[in-house]
Amino acid sequence: MAVANKSPGMVTEPGTSHRSDSLLNALVARYGGRILRLGERRDYGLLHRLDRQTSGCVACALDPDAYDAIRSQFEQRGVDKRYLAIVRGRMRAGVQAVDLNLEERRVPSNEGTRLISAVARAGKPARTTIEILATGAEHSLVCCEPHTGRLHQIRVHLAHLGFPVAGDPLYGVGARVLQSTKSDEQPLGLHAWRLGFSHALGRVDAAAPPSRRFMDLARAAGLSHPSLA
Repeated sequence: MAVANKSPGMVTEPGTSHRSDSLLNALVARYGGRILRLGERRDYGLLHRLDRQTSGCVACALDPDAYDAIRSQFEQRGVDKRYLAIVRGRMRAGVQAVDLNLEERRVPSNEGTRLISAVARAGKPARTTIEILATGAEHSLVCCEPHTGRLHQIRVHLAHLGFPVAGDPLYGVGARVLQSTKSDEQPLGLHAWRLGFSHALGRVDAAAPPSRRFMDLARAAGLSHPSLA
């Protein structure tokens, strides 16, 4: 197994516009044939993905047994995932759980269409636990634990509460989809901080230090907390 700390702005896997500069390209360069032998059937070892501007922990298996075992943990919601998020607005101290069904939809975009998540009664169940870590004058730092793995789940749940992730060009207050001119290149205040799962040799608990971009956003918002050390 390998757990990488993905940089913000890097795509997780190759695509039309990013054939040679993805995280998976870097993992192949590092681990070579071990990943390639897993093949497309096992996603070349990738066990999950992060949005392009989200930084942090991404797990990749290096052999078939590891992929099958840990992929099963993802599917059975047995993987512990914790994200740090910088949100717009001052949230009240404490811990709260958000249970809002999410449905994937396609909406117009500059590139034609794009896939988004929308709160919908007929959607798939989605649950996120949110803990407030620190507040500044106009922003808050929160720790989010997604218990399900829906598209943009944390971003939509926070926006629905009225506290969109800082720098999010897609979801506004109330989880309204923005017809925004903001670029997807701007920093996003979301970082996959911790990742925990069971392994044949014991428990794995990985922690990824926040990126420089995330730290710059936190400083500009006047936020401090031991998680940012």
